[in-house]
Amino acid sequence: MKAGKSSVIAKAVIEQYATRFLKDPVVLWLSESGNKVVQQDNLLARRLKLHIDPSKALPDIILVDLGGQVDGSELLVVFVEVVASDGPVHAHRKKALTDIATQAGFELSSLRFMTAFEDRGSTVFKKAVPDLAWDTTAWFVSEPDNLILFEGWREPLD
Repeated sequence: MKAGKSSVIAKAVIEQYATRFLKDPVVLWLSESGNKVVQQDNLLARRLKLHIDPSKALPDIILVDLGGQVDGSELLVVFVEVVASDGPVHAHRKKALTDIATQAGFELSSLRFMTAFEDRGSTVFKKAVPDLAWDTTAWFVSEPDNLILFEGWREPLD
């Protein structure tokens, strides 16, 4: 990957976020501006029936948590946008990424959406907050053990 803030954040997502928050993480997709495909696990994508089309607007990183169950019941797909300057997971982006996963047969409960930032005190984060979609998370390199959840309202359970 090219040197720069985006690469530093992407590296931290893979090395820090994934190891802290996922049980058995695998990088399915990694891209950067100027290089649509840095890494792609085509075998896993086919196995999961996820159609990864580099010509489409894909996230910077797609992580898969294989989970701890042999039956795949804990499998999660985590779509990650790395924001060093612009481009959080906003509502339209979340919908497009959801469509990719649901077309492959994934339930919404198996999907996660995250925007990764360098620091929550940064101007970049403060600028992006109003655009972050509900039911997504924000993660920060400077505070790797924590997430901010933007949880939307749900009907109360009976």
